[in-house]
Amino acid sequence: MQKFRDIYCTDNNGFVNFLVEPKYRIYRHLMIWLYLVLTLLDSGEAGEFEGNYYLYVRIMWMAYFLTMVYFNMYVLVPYQLFKGKYITYIITLTGLIVLTFSSMRQINITYFDPHRILPKPIKMNVWREILAAANILTLTVFSSTAIKLFQQWKTDTTRMAELEKNSLQMELKELKNQINPHFLFNMLNNVNVLVTKDPVKASLIVMKLSDFLRYQLYENNAASVQLIPEIQFLNDFMELEKIRRDEFTFSLEVKNATADAEIVQRLILPPNMFITFIENAIKHSVDLDNPSFVKADFTIMANQLHFRCVNSKPTEPMEQSANGGLGLANVKRRLELLYGTNYTLVINDHNEEYEVNLILPV
Repeated sequence: MQKFRDIYCTDNNGFVNFLVEPKYRIYRHLMIWLYLVLTLLDSGEAGEFEGNYYLYVRIMWMAYFLTMVYFNMYVLVPYQLFKGKYITYIITLTGLIVLTFSSMRQINITYFDPHRILPKPIKMNVWREILAAANILTLTVFSSTAIKLFQQWKTDTTRMAELEKNSLQMELKELKNQINPHFLFNMLNNVNVLVTKDPVKASLIVMKLSDFLRYQLYENNAASVQLIPEIQFLNDFMELEKIRRDEFTFSLEVKNATADAEIVQRLILPPNMFITFIENAIKHSVDLDNPSFVKADFTIMANQLHFRCVNSKPTEPMEQSANGGLGLANVKRRLELLYGTNYTLVINDHNEEYEVNLILPV
């Protein structure tokens, strides 16, 4: 499977790119039109009808075939086949072919057959005519279905490959930025100081640090995690940060607008969706001269999860590093790969506060 993907799904494969790339769309449609024009114009003789009626017949049937192809490509395939309604798709397409072809046949008999010079070569009933015409119609329509299926498969394959790569980069970044030696050394130094001054507090720090590292290293490596452990992980992260900084406060709340606590317990989502926002809020709220805060909350409404994070800003602007926006860029790309356009991320940079609002489907 991997070998097939490497051969046929690389960016260097011109044929695959021609079938799936949006920039070649106009050429794909021109090929469909050319195929139908050559097929239909070659299907009869001009001498069968008087005047230009033979041409009118060909135009009518070409318009019919094009309508069927595009209705299948942009209505039936996206709204039935891609949504798993396979039986409905087959029944709808078959019924549509029968009904529309019967109507077209009746139009042909009523408006065009009276202008025939030569009689029809073969007399057939409606069902035999439908079966005869279905050869070309089925080939054309299902060819468009095959192209759409291939395009969808290629898009999904590319998204999955990018998601895997992005996930690996996110894991490496989290290990580098969150569980780095500087962070651990600071926490261990704090514990060392508190061992003699406040053994109870030192023990609490060790327990929280242990839970924090255990979750970060082991429990969030799955494809999805529950919301409650993820929230506890964020809370532990901010509590450990509070120990390092004086005059730092934080809050983390869960608001359930549906009044059903079981929804919170059952809610599952991809891991590490919020840690970058919390990390940025902590990092950019540092103020050596004034109190600082981070406020985060989760609100569940119907089929949406709303995450909001607000942090204070220092009176003196912090110096931005060259790669300071890398984490946020990775998160945005990961959201696109996971949810497509079915999410909302709004970031507001106010004078005294920095606010992030993220809405995810659940």
